[in-house]
Amino acid sequence: MATRKRVLLVGGGFAGLSAARELSATHQYDVTLVDPKDYFCYVPAAPVNFLEGASAARSLVPFPTLPGVTFKQGLLTGITTDGTTGEATLQSGEKLAFDYALLATGSVYASGVKPLADVLVTRVQRLQQFADIGSKIEKAASVLIVGGGPVGIEVAAEILHHFPAKKVRLVCAHSTLLDRMDPQAKEYAAKWLHQNGVDVVTGKRISDWGGLTDGDPGPATLTTTTGERISADLVFKCVGVRPATALYAASLQGPGQLSGSGAVAVEPTLQVVGWRNVFAVGDCNTVKEEKTAALAGVAAKVAAQNIVLLDAGKELQRYPDSVFGGPAPMVGGFTLGPKAGVMQMGSTVQAGGAPAKFKAMFGWIFVRMVAGSRWWGWVYKQMVKQMVSGLTKDVRKSKEAAAAAQAANGAAAAPA
Repeated sequence: MATRKRVLLVGGGFAGLSAARELSATHQYDVTLVDPKDYFCYVPAAPVNFLEGASAARSLVPFPTLPGVTFKQGLLTGITTDGTTGEATLQSGEKLAFDYALLATGSVYASGVKPLADVLVTRVQRLQQFADIGSKIEKAASVLIVGGGPVGIEVAAEILHHFPAKKVRLVCAHSTLLDRMDPQAKEYAAKWLHQNGVDVVTGKRISDWGGLTDGDPGPATLTTTTGERISADLVFKCVGVRPATALYAASLQGPGQLSGSGAVAVEPTLQVVGWRNVFAVGDCNTVKEEKTAALAGVAAKVAAQNIVLLDAGKELQRYPDSVFGGPAPMVGGFTLGPKAGVMQMGSTVQAGGAPAKFKAMFGWIFVRMVAGSRWWGWVYKQMVKQMVSGLTKDVRKSKEAAAAAQAANGAAAAPA
């Protein structure tokens, strides 16, 4: 009987878990999933988890038991490969040999939205962290949120949902909120925040954080680039997301393997530049896409399939072209408390109560899939198929519209 190839998955978030499920279904590999947490966390629920213990408990679940997959809690500090086999080193000193590896270490996010990426974390510790931040919010007379993206807006909305009279200020470096999203999303969020009493300040960039770190939120006096000082009892740093690669970045010393931001450089096949048998997906790589859980899961599936194709000596898929037929479209959204929100899928934007209900339903289904439900796993799979199909059609329509516009411009410029 042939020896099964060894696959190392580093990171147990949406990308790592998607890859684990894909590889497990082949029954061809011995997969080791390494993560610094001893649980799976449904990260999009973090702003709610600060103030609702029941939500936090539902969002943190044990990693699923999958055929051929072994979970190991640990931190990757080094990785080497000769293109055929490789070895990973954990912070504990343990060595893990592999035939193929997939880096899905995600990103670092401040203020407790994610736990620190360089420490081991248990479910009990994470639940306590959520509770401690919730207690700080309750006690604070004033809250300052720096960052006008989806996370900053959701944190502001959740605080006001639970404490409508709380003084909340949101500072954004850009001229508008949600700089990468559709104007309809920007307008809806700005209107909701104004109607609910949030003091929104745009065009202000922070130059001095007053000692505030990437850890939990706390009291601070910040200074803007123009010298203005802003103080609050509690400051949330909802900016500065960066790839969680610092612990093993020293291993990526090959030409062009690491970007200036610390992201792992990959080929269109999602292989790490210069490394044939190592792939990287999600927040930690250089693919130009909106770094969302949905797209991370889709990319991870492609990477897992590419491992199988590489093992069989076949041509690899190119992401995102093989999925969408072009660049990855915008996939994003946010909720404004439990009854309002915005969802953008490509060029389609929906605002109101439906996006909030959809996000709650999606989270409910995903967590049950992680917990081992085959039925909800099948439902989730169908939802992803529908999402990809819709986005692919959107990309095709955009390309057709661009081609038509180019043809029209060419015709207009032609001499009579």
